[in-house]
Amino acid sequence: MLKKLIFKRIIAYFLDYLIIMVYAVLLFGLTYTIYSLADIKLAPMPPLKGNIISFLTMTLPVFLYFYLLESSKQKATLGKRKLKIYVESQKGKRGIFIRTLFKIIPWEIAHIGIHWSVFYSEKGIEIPLWNWLILIIPQVIIIIYFITVVISKGRSSLYDKIAKTSVEKT
Repeated sequence: MLKKLIFKRIIAYFLDYLIIMVYAVLLFGLTYTIYSLADIKLAPMPPLKGNIISFLTMTLPVFLYFYLLESSKQKATLGKRKLKIYVESQKGKRGIFIRTLFKIIPWEIAHIGIHWSVFYSEKGIEIPLWNWLILIIPQVIIIIYFITVVISKGRSSLYDKIAKTSVEKT
């Protein structure tokens, strides 16, 4: 029965990220359309500026998607609702905030690494080791998160343990 929770959680995760990918494609399409209509050429931008833009247009909306839906009365994102699971928090909205923050940290670290990789590539400079580490660290964190979900039979990941939250079946 608990193994079923693992699969529900994984499927809910993919449904939520499908929604996020649709948003990302629409955002890209809108940006491309605006730049095309205004006849503006996309120019390389400094990593800090690129990271701020990606934070405001992707990371923050994704953070709000998870936080607002999981701290709502339903306690679940659209993917979790579809799979009839929800997030329970011992610390209320504060716990959901912490959960979402730790869930999104690998995402933001990856953005930093990507922006610096593009910067170095555009300059024709070999990507330094520290940049490769920034690109690898999020992958390691995600693997740890996944392993902890499996070990807990779907009830909690490392970020759930930190935030004092768990995923339950309705």
